[in-house]
Amino acid sequence: MKKRLLKIIIILIFGSIILSIYSLFNGIPFGSNIAKAKITNYVEQVYDFNESVPKPHYNFKDSSYDVSLPLLGSEFSYDLLNNKIFDERLSDDVYNQFQGDYEALRSSYNENIEIPQAFLFSTILANGEYSESITLHQKIYLLSFVNREKIAPEESMKMPAKLTKEIIDSLGESYNITSVQVIYKDLNGLYEISLDGKKAISIEMLENSTLKTDRFGEEDRELFLELNERYN
Repeated sequence: MKKRLLKIIIILIFGSIILSIYSLFNGIPFGSNIAKAKITNYVEQVYDFNESVPKPHYNFKDSSYDVSLPLLGSEFSYDLLNNKIFDERLSDDVYNQFQGDYEALRSSYNENIEIPQAFLFSTILANGEYSESITLHQKIYLLSFVNREKIAPEESMKMPAKLTKEIIDSLGESYNITSVQVIYKDLNGLYEISLDGKKAISIEMLENSTLKTDRFGEEDRELFLELNERYN
């Protein structure tokens, strides 16, 4: 009895290892079928597309299921873990609009605070309801702010959150930014914010996610020396 139980345990462990390795490179079993159903439902409602959608292939680098639909001029991806769809065509349209809005905002800051170029990545919540409205979740990349003003160390910890929240609020309700990746530099060092979520971002969430890091290059080191020599 004990030998049989041990054999079953060994088989289960070995099977789990094989399944884990398979899933790492090919996704979970039936993952492609789920992705196909999600993407098919989306393109039918949004683009009135009634052709057959090919079976998506697993992209282990991004942990997504990808498919190209040349008739729609777009690539589509499904993120099974977060239940989100990426529509390249829609994302590009939103990004082009964002660039105009962001550049107008960027020019409004004084020359002592360097506002970086930004990238906006948009995905769609795959809730099956696309006929009336599409729920976008967006991540903004702000890499990186440079503040050349004199500032106390305790204020440096707050400034990345302050600038990021100002930008999100100024962009307005046309965007639903729920995730950020931020780099900020001033005379006290380099600070990062990495925040991924599905809800509206508050200043408290940004402040709690702010970290000072020692990982910086020679160019950053020279900036810190320059600013400290200016004010010390």
